[in-house]
Amino acid sequence: MRAAGQEWTGDEPDELVELLTRAAAGDPGLAAIVSAGGGLLRDFLDGYQQKTTAEVSRDLAGDLADGHPLPADVIEGFTPRYLIAVVRLAEPSRDVDALRAAAGEGALLTHRGGNVVLVIPAAGPGSGEHTVARLTQCLDGRGWLATAERDRTRLVDGFDEAFHVLRLVVAGLRPNGAYTISDVLVEYAVTLNEKVRTDLTAVIRPLRAHKVLWETLTAFVDSDYSKNKAARGLFIHRSTLDYRLRRIGDVTGCDPTSGRGAQMLTAAMIAEALQG
Repeated sequence: MRAAGQEWTGDEPDELVELLTRAAAGDPGLAAIVSAGGGLLRDFLDGYQQKTTAEVSRDLAGDLADGHPLPADVIEGFTPRYLIAVVRLAEPSRDVDALRAAAGEGALLTHRGGNVVLVIPAAGPGSGEHTVARLTQCLDGRGWLATAERDRTRLVDGFDEAFHVLRLVVAGLRPNGAYTISDVLVEYAVTLNEKVRTDLTAVIRPLRAHKVLWETLTAFVDSDYSKNKAARGLFIHRSTLDYRLRRIGDVTGCDPTSGRGAQMLTAAMIAEALQG
């Protein structure tokens, strides 16, 4: 039987049962055992192969991102802490291989909602910063990266945080680059409250009826509230921009040129984008 095992190079249960039957041909008692146990052996190996195939093909990063429960033995095989990165690429078909390489050995990768999602083992203090720096280089100034760090038992919470941060920076017209929750604390807190989010949306919604004013506010926010930069981006005179900003104040009740008004309108734009 050992010699037969050494010779076997197949991977099908039927082949193994056939080989064992031939090996036991000179021993009636053993042949009877093989004949009786062949069916059980075949079923056992079929089940083992199905389990192995499922484990190899399982999208662990996708299961984690979707909040699907994983077996305890799988969780126990994880490292203690992970960096979760959600990446929005300017060109989704590009740079994925570069991101995978930058994430390093042991990283899991999947795709969700047009984003690349990475689950990266945190080797130790400071390793996350180095990893974020490498991932940011892959963006080449043409995309956004949101990250969160969590222990292996709280990965779902980390996914929720990273996804929400990414939505906020994209909706808030933030420059391309890497972000964490500390970069959007106010927006994060405000938009998590459903009533506040609804009230903010009501503030900005009337502006949707004025396409030019909406484009003007978007350009003003995108320019980091610089009138000169916004006017150049819109190809209009500075006095025209001033007029439009006053009109935005009339329509919304918030002066976009004041600190409080700018903050209110920016939060309202983000809330409106998240509602959509």
